[in-house]
Amino acid sequence: MGGAVAALLVAVSTLVVQVLGVALGLWFFVLFANVPGIVLGVMALTKVPDTDAVERYIRYTWTCTFAYTAFSVVFLLPVMVIASMLLYLGA
Repeated sequence: MGGAVAALLVAVSTLVVQVLGVALGLWFFVLFANVPGIVLGVMALTKVPDTDAVERYIRYTWTCTFAYTAFSVVFLLPVMVIASMLLYLGA
């Protein structure tokens, strides 16, 4: 059960990217939330007596979280560079 809680907490902590995007005024970051990872983490906790299902949903949660993190890095870095250049140039 500890693995399911850890996977869910990490999936929920990916919402920091949305908070950062909205703080920068980029509302479309809300569209890229890790909803599948969070839902699968909750499903893992609801399947607690069935160990096979819990392990399967934990794997799915971690897969979604890692894929989301890779996507966020690939997408967030250019946006941060453009935002910092705009701030630097005073536009």
